Amino acid sequence: MITLNGERGFEKVETWEEITEIPGFEDNLDPKEHQLKEIIGRYIFKDFMPCGLSTCRQPHGKGYIVTTKTGQVTNIGNGCGKTHFGVDFQEQSKIFNRALTEHNNREALATFLFGLESNLEELEMLKAGEAGANSIYMKSKSLIQVGKGVPASVTKQINELVRRRSGDITIPRQASEEEINDLETIQNRKLERPYYIDESVGNLRGLETLYTENDIRKILIKDLQENLKVLSDLDISTATFSELQFWVKWCSQYEQKIESVKKSMKNGILLLNKDNLFQLLATIENTDDVKEFKKWVNQNTLKTHNQTLKHDAQNARAS
Repeated sequence: MITLNGERGFEKVETWEEITEIPGFEDNLDPKEHQLKEIIGRYIFKDFMPCGLSTCRQPHGKGYIVTTKTGQVTNIGNGCGKTHFGVDFQEQSKIFNRALTEHNNREALATFLFGLESNLEELEMLKAGEAGANSIYMKSKSLIQVGKGVPASVTKQINELVRRRSGDITIPRQASEEEINDLETIQNRKLERPYYIDESVGNLRGLETLYTENDIRKILIKDLQENLKVLSDLDISTATFSELQFWVKWCSQYEQKIESVKKSMKNGILLLNKDNLFQLLATIENTDDVKEFKKWVNQNTLKTHNQTLKHDAQNARAS
């Protein structure tokens, strides 16, 4: 890949022949007879190119196109530039690289902004519907927030599952004498009687949607939606270097974050399945809590993946 900085700004050059055809190009330049004027291009190749300095001629895969004060043009690697042109070359290479990075960042942001409307539409589509992000977020969060219709005993248990990052549902059971003897042998110590062990009675699927890093609202609303609106007001032609750097990095992570939202939504649908949540009934001792939880489940669970699948299908067609 070759990039030249000419009268029209930075441009891509397709072939090395276009470089050798530049007036004054010299592929065997004696650095002792010339002084550096400026860096006008940069290149990187899979196949190495010979250095344009007569004192080197060693092949290298990346370097700069430079002009001399007498009008010659040649290609040199970073090492030769430092050796023969010293501090001047180092300063110019920093300036060139920064300018090129800034140019590429403006181009990348322009490309991203071209699809801004479709991105905003995608977010609205993900949020909408019975099995949309808004609904999944509110219902799933109710499972771990006291006072949202779910018995405190259940929210406490689900919060503990989230803390352990495991959906394994257990209830304490008094161990038999044989089980205690086996445990004493394994642990090489005496255990008190009665002794209780946790017995698995199910596995709560989709619990990952409640993990902090998978918070749908934080990713979809506070990050993606709000930042898209800020980005839409950004004037990329006058944006500073640091602003460009920040937004290019953010844009590069956009699709990954969208996929994280979709994955969290699918986990949310798994979590908010009636049979899935009813596994917790085996752990509830209070009769009123059982009734209250059944009522919440019947009013808030989701029955199908259709909405999420529809989102994916519509997004696939749009792309």
